[in-house]
Amino acid sequence: MGVNRKIEAAGYARREPRITVRCEAVLVEEDGCALDVVITDVSREGFKLESRSELEVGSEVWLQVAKLAPVRAIIRWTCGNEAGGVFLEPAAL
Repeated sequence: MGVNRKIEAAGYARREPRITVRCEAVLVEEDGCALDVVITDVSREGFKLESRSELEVGSEVWLQVAKLAPVRAIIRWTCGNEAGGVFLEPAAL
């Protein structure tokens, strides 16, 4: 997957800085279902979003933002209508 993180003394992985945003996007699931979502933070490695539908952990998705090429990702966690995922390739911000 290419994610390169350094493990710190307490056992936590240091991650890339997150940028707080409020950006409308479309999330396309493996079955082709497209959902309108709002990205609320992003880094080169991943993102957090809000969705009207609950997403499934482990599902592979395409994240489409206006004027940018779609990016493949995997949903890693969900909490109600919030979810977080990792890009399969680092995103160019």
